[in-house]
Amino acid sequence: MRLYRNAQGGLNAWATLPRIDFLPLTVVVVLLMTRSCGGADTKTGGDPASEAAKAAARIGTLRFVEHRSPAGVSARILDAERPVFEGVTRDASLLLVQPAGRSAISYPESKVQDGQLLLSGANTNGLAFSESFRHVGPDLIERTVVVTAASDQRYYLDLGWSVAVAGEFYSFLGQEEATKGYTPTCAGPEFGGGSYQTFPFLGCRTSNTLYGIVGDSPGRWENRCFFRFDVEKRGLSLANGDGSARRVITIPREVDATTVYRAAFDGWQHIESGQTQTWKTWIFASPVKSLYDVQLAAHLALANAKGFNQSGLEAILRNTSYLLLRRNLLRPESDHLFISGVGYGWKQWVSDGFWMSRGLDDPGYDAQAHAAVFFERINYEDNAQYYLIWSAIVKRAGGELDARTVGRAYRFIREHEHDGLYVPPRLIADKPIMKTYHDQLPYDDDDAPASNQGFHCGALLAAKELGYPVTDEDIARAIAGYRRMFNDQGSYFATSLKQQNHVGQDALYGEVLTFAVFGRRLLPDDMIRRHLETSVRIQTPYGMRVISNPDGSLLEGHSGTYVFGGSWFLNDGANYLDGLIHGMDPKWVDERLLWRLGKELIYMPAFHESLNTVKGLPHGHHLYSWNSGFWWLRREVRQRLNLSGPDRLEAQLDAELGISRQKGFLRLQPKTARLRPKE
Repeated sequence: MRLYRNAQGGLNAWATLPRIDFLPLTVVVVLLMTRSCGGADTKTGGDPASEAAKAAARIGTLRFVEHRSPAGVSARILDAERPVFEGVTRDASLLLVQPAGRSAISYPESKVQDGQLLLSGANTNGLAFSESFRHVGPDLIERTVVVTAASDQRYYLDLGWSVAVAGEFYSFLGQEEATKGYTPTCAGPEFGGGSYQTFPFLGCRTSNTLYGIVGDSPGRWENRCFFRFDVEKRGLSLANGDGSARRVITIPREVDATTVYRAAFDGWQHIESGQTQTWKTWIFASPVKSLYDVQLAAHLALANAKGFNQSGLEAILRNTSYLLLRRNLLRPESDHLFISGVGYGWKQWVSDGFWMSRGLDDPGYDAQAHAAVFFERINYEDNAQYYLIWSAIVKRAGGELDARTVGRAYRFIREHEHDGLYVPPRLIADKPIMKTYHDQLPYDDDDAPASNQGFHCGALLAAKELGYPVTDEDIARAIAGYRRMFNDQGSYFATSLKQQNHVGQDALYGEVLTFAVFGRRLLPDDMIRRHLETSVRIQTPYGMRVISNPDGSLLEGHSGTYVFGGSWFLNDGANYLDGLIHGMDPKWVDERLLWRLGKELIYMPAFHESLNTVKGLPHGHHLYSWNSGFWWLRREVRQRLNLSGPDRLEAQLDAELGISRQKGFLRLQPKTARLRPKE
């Protein structure tokens, strides 16, 4: 919950949403999938209905079938022969909303091809529609809706379902006992009011089975994503708009440290004549025993759908990046960016954007998020250093750089460098804060925080690679300055050069990143070993305090929350990775990491902004942005160290979570899980 990021609230997405009447459930009629509604025979050999059922049986019991009515063909979802999800209206599984009204979409044509159900031929009010359903994994179905415009249109789609089974409704955060709507689109200060969640997931739990729907990243839906639970009518609504009127949205200057964001926005998808738009959702089934299982099942469904599925750790962290992707609608620099959390609004901090790009690990979105950075985001904290390291990564991948902004970032770090030390300026004239990522910690104007210095060394290496006049002597001075921050008597890295009596647990992640990107160790092995031995000895039962006294106790006036003595997973995780880099026992490192992961994930399968080190409770956003880079960071460190083969840590964590990997997909096995909250 960083300064200027804590305004809460959001768009009351459903206040203007046209009421969706979920009609009484109909009996699903399963006919041979060999004929179109017009009677044309599309049979290609064998019994397609039987073949589809057999294919579904091989990968689970969840399957899709035709539903025929006088209106046309639509789809239904069954678990074996049991109806699970029926149409959003009586005879249609897709609802179109336009300014002139609503239309239920069913199709005149259907066929089964290569195991897919293909629906086509629907046309209404200048828009043409087709749909496909296919199995992408065990009990996991991908639904794709394609819209083509014959004329310019405004519209949105409800891709939800009526629920045909008894049971309780769930969002990611818990059981939904009353009708309510949410948006993961944005709930920052530019909207003011409303309810939000990060994960666009809706589910119904019946006994020990969860049936769920997952929406795509809002970054793929033009930042228009809304979901609603209708408890009375047993409806799950997942829409890519809300029909709200055009208005100007802004992030006011008083809630952003550097600039004003402003743009026009409405609740409609916009499509031009001849344009085609594609919308994906996923439907899944999973065994569950608790809310934790519900949350983890949603994660595994999205991860299996997107290929983030080598392990549960990868699934949770890469999902976090993907779910925080947004269209860059308030700035002109790029098409996409990453937000820090839905409560922070449509703005991207350099460090958060960097770590989320690492987590998503997609060169296209990486280049977009990098291009979204502008100088007023660079000129404080460690942002310029991150930006230069990021620039080197983007260039290596063939991306284009804005030479002007890269040059300004380089000049900025050199202008604030003294004898190799990076001494950050104030961002706010009357406050000695906003000097590091942990922005509320104060530092004197002539002090150099240890947190920034590791990134400064990496930034100089990046600048040299990018062609700027950085000498080996410049880099050596920066490394020497970094080493000066080690308190030899106390055997720990201090939080800064001047605050030697304050332990800094954010001191090492800059070195770990520098090693991951450039293969360069900056610090002696003995310093890292001694720091980690001290850290483990003085840490709390919930992890390392980002800042503490030498005995691990809280600084005067600190509460153990957020930057005031809280524990931040990326700091702790990177500290242990640094031990791996410097030759400490890999088994010991993995044991400590597994212990810290357990503290982070015991409340829900999500990484948090920080943990309160007095009570152990999560603080701030869950599915928090910068932790998503840990998956990438560990992978890169292991590759640099030539540690090949399966990652033992990931396997151990999967066993704790009750996750197995079968035939290339992650499966939830709640009966084997050990890491769960106490009932």
